[in-house]
Amino acid sequence: MRRLSGWLLAVIVVVCAGPGAAYAAWSGTGTVSAQAQAATMPSGSAPTVSAAGHSVTVSWTGGALLGQSVSGYTVNRYTAGGGAQTIGSGCAGTITALSCTESSVPAGTWTYTVTPLLYGWTGTESAPSAAVTVQAPAISITSATTVTSLPATVSASLTGYSAGQTVAFKLDSATGTTLTSTLSPTSVPASGAATASITLPAGTAQGAHTIYAVGSQGDSATASLTVNRPTVAAATIAKSAGGDAGAIKQGGTYYVYANVTGSGSPPAGVGSVTADVSAITTGQTAAALTAGSYTVDGQSYDYRSAQLTAKNPLTAGSSSFSVKLTDAAGTATTTSYSVTVDDTAPGATNIQTANVSGGTAGKPELGDSVTFTFSEPIDPATVLSGWDGSSQSVVVTIIDGGGANDKLEVLNASTQAVLPFGTISLGRKDYVTKTTTFGASGTASTMALSGSVITVTLGTPSATAGTAAGTGTLTWTPSSSVTDPAGNAMSTAAASESGTADKDF
Repeated sequence: MRRLSGWLLAVIVVVCAGPGAAYAAWSGTGTVSAQAQAATMPSGSAPTVSAAGHSVTVSWTGGALLGQSVSGYTVNRYTAGGGAQTIGSGCAGTITALSCTESSVPAGTWTYTVTPLLYGWTGTESAPSAAVTVQAPAISITSATTVTSLPATVSASLTGYSAGQTVAFKLDSATGTTLTSTLSPTSVPASGAATASITLPAGTAQGAHTIYAVGSQGDSATASLTVNRPTVAAATIAKSAGGDAGAIKQGGTYYVYANVTGSGSPPAGVGSVTADVSAITTGQTAAALTAGSYTVDGQSYDYRSAQLTAKNPLTAGSSSFSVKLTDAAGTATTTSYSVTVDDTAPGATNIQTANVSGGTAGKPELGDSVTFTFSEPIDPATVLSGWDGSSQSVVVTIIDGGGANDKLEVLNASTQAVLPFGTISLGRKDYVTKTTTFGASGTASTMALSGSVITVTLGTPSATAGTAAGTGTLTWTPSSSVTDPAGNAMSTAAASESGTADKDF
């Protein structure tokens, strides 16, 4: 070794060999032997990261070499799987501070690293940061997602939008109808989150819809909602006595029924339901209907008017009426309907019997039938309460007339009460020698209504009936208890069996 005296000699030798290059220093004072120190470029420290909207702030701890601070750092971003990404504005190039904020970071999950720099030499890249997630643009409806009245204002929250954007709201496509809206704040803040009030106009159709939130910088997201505004699905007029609907008579009393559909029961969003029946009842341009539960002709209705009285006189034929539904926002929809005005009483036009195939002519037995023909369809509920005209079990009785003609009656199978068919004379005295029932046991008797004809079919007889020795003519005198659908009472004028006299049954 050489001896040095009176001098401070410092020799620095730097050898560059890429990352981890050796930094060597020698120093001496006075008469000393040469000493050597070797140092290695430090590794970067794993950074911490936080996201706000589409901006990610990256922070790390500084490094030093032999007491000298590292002069800068490079920052890299990777996918969760380790794929290198192009670093964006704010963190690109050499960063001389100990933090940076990358702006306009795409949606996804990312990790970051830092690498120290000293003059022309590069240290070891740090371990990756914890993963940070940048949200994709999203819109969420925060008010009810089912709209029951129009126009309607819905509330929404936006997240994951790039800062500085304004947002327009479109209906059903990104280029659809622009909806009136208010964004708060008026442009997206650094957090990427904002709230909005969006108005659906009165003409928005029933059903599912999509709201598009379109940012001025290209961000876009969608949210779904449904318009289920209450609507009048059906309406009818029925006489207040009940039974068949769709017909009234002059001076008769009636109700207006409406079936309002929508969300819930009663449907949400209903402001009022009224009926204009001024063509039927003077002055009733807005008869109020109130919510309830009603069944008419097997159909359910959830609104009904108070009892109303038809004009007298009232011209027969078709008469119109309408039902107006006003929703909670004041938007009204009117639907038109019609009712038949019938001022004519029904009457009996014919009565006939038929012998079952293979049966004995003139002998009432299982399968024989009696048909009652009316001048018009009648209301089956006025024959038997709750009857809709379909096949119905009954009991038929043939009463021995003694010295007079035998008679036939039709009874309620449950109560044995005589149904209001009126008086039915069989025109002979020799069908039975004692009162005989058909269908009380064994095969039931039945009755069924088709159009303006009721057919009664005999069931199993309680005793063997006789066989008529000759021909006869049936006579039917109806009961005024039976009415047509409009409520006109049956004429009690008798009807006789038409055609040539024959053996009945």
